[in-house]
Amino acid sequence: MPERRTLRIAILFFMLLVSVCASTGFIRQKNSQLSVYPSDALTETRMLSDYLDSLKGTALDSPVFIFEGRKSGATVFIMGGTHPNESAGILSTVLILENIRVETGRVIVLPVANISALSQTLPGYAYPEEYTVGTRSFKIGSRATSPLDQWPDPPIFVQKPSNQFLSYEECRNLNRNYPGYSDGNATQQLACAISRLLEEESVDYAFDLHEASITYPVNRAMIVPEKSMDIAMFASLLLAEKGLEVNVEPASSNLRGFSYIDWAGIDGVHPFLIEVPTPVTDRVQGMMLASLVTEGKDDFIEKVSAKGYTRTPFDKDGFPIWYRCALHIAAITEILDVAKMFDEDLELEIVLPDFSRLSDGGLAELLDMAVDGEPYLI
Repeated sequence: MPERRTLRIAILFFMLLVSVCASTGFIRQKNSQLSVYPSDALTETRMLSDYLDSLKGTALDSPVFIFEGRKSGATVFIMGGTHPNESAGILSTVLILENIRVETGRVIVLPVANISALSQTLPGYAYPEEYTVGTRSFKIGSRATSPLDQWPDPPIFVQKPSNQFLSYEECRNLNRNYPGYSDGNATQQLACAISRLLEEESVDYAFDLHEASITYPVNRAMIVPEKSMDIAMFASLLLAEKGLEVNVEPASSNLRGFSYIDWAGIDGVHPFLIEVPTPVTDRVQGMMLASLVTEGKDDFIEKVSAKGYTRTPFDKDGFPIWYRCALHIAAITEILDVAKMFDEDLELEIVLPDFSRLSDGGLAELLDMAVDGEPYLI
């Protein structure tokens, strides 16, 4: 009997130790922050709760960085972190806000749209907690709002206003909840705040930056509604002349809740959702290491692609994170240049990092150069 008692105590102690270790990891991840170093062009910092009071003090309130030139003009909105497991979406916005120069017009940057989703990772898929470029480390988040911040999920999510039936967990997916509702669940309130920002700030061009799996049919693409189609098509042709493939996908009129669809309903806004290819979010890759995020190489997906099972060709060079960020920024730059060609009265003069500046170690160099003084903690 004493042996059984000792065994029970040992098992209880072991379970307690495992619980403490696990909870420590969750707490560390929940409380860790993203450090950014805005460029000298920064003129104002706001919060999403400035556009919807109910977000104030919640885990979904996130900072908004505003860069305004000396001369007034058009307003551009650039957003990353709709899905914080798509690392280049966030890192591209970090690169922009740390290196942007604005002469005419305004650029509003929301680096992490769903900051609650950044507070957790996807342990079920063995995602690493972070990756490193140069001397800086960046968190890898989840796809949806943390269940700690929005719970419970309904058995079936009924998307408003379309009344489409979606999977239960889509109720926490920001990119299924536009235009949002001020009295809805936490994710709907987040979508509402972003929609109000676009409207109240009179945004002209809005960008939502994403990554897509190599096996996903829509990739290396700008997904746009009809009002953005002409600009996107011409920008795609000009990018192709530079050796950059960014196709154009028309938004489906049967879908609702997506940024590129519901933002188009806001007067004056031309939306563009930009997808760049990543092996990280696939389901046929090998070991889920931080190097998969940074180097973007995977032997398994390379073999799958060689057999013709991917829409996006994938070879031994993969798609490193510098390329994914450079493709995001190159697409934004080309779209805005084309917009000025289409509208001679459009007043907008901004400088973003050049594609060539990010290749061959340039990404790490730019990120390291930005570290100066006190960081802004997101």
